[in-house]
Amino acid sequence: MTPAVREIGTNPVAHMLSSRQQAYLEAMDIAVWNLREAVPGVTVATNGHAQLKLGPGSGGVLLVCATDSESAGRLANDINRSLGGAPVWAWPVSDADGISLDCAVAENLFTTVAFFGRQLSQQFFAGEPPAHCRSAKLVVLPSIQELQHSGGARRTLWRSICRSGMIDPG
Repeated sequence: MTPAVREIGTNPVAHMLSSRQQAYLEAMDIAVWNLREAVPGVTVATNGHAQLKLGPGSGGVLLVCATDSESAGRLANDINRSLGGAPVWAWPVSDADGISLDCAVAENLFTTVAFFGRQLSQQFFAGEPPAHCRSAKLVVLPSIQELQHSGGARRTLWRSICRSGMIDPG
């Protein structure tokens, strides 16, 4: 199986490899990355007042729930096990101990940020959340309350987790 050519950024620049060189590398199962420059002037519009409190955990996944107690419940533990690790949980705070989402992504190198509930995500973004915040993919999941009471919400959660790349569905 030949890996696909991957691109970084959003605007293509001159390719460093000829198509023949790329074909040789791909034939040897070596992924080829093409550098691309970022689009100037494109920023993520976050609400400056929305702050997060980060809980313990590690890895590239940040799970944002409405309260700290939601991150400590049985459902949160089940979600941790399904992700195969100890993702970082966070919740909104209004005090000076919080960190902005933009800074959290930049400082902790999160690759995926998942919000439990559309209403919660709207606390951080004016309107519909973008697809990305810096280098992190943004995902909106059903709220914790919906997950506790609805099998359909749990199926949606699992599909969203698999689709977003938080885990490998096998």
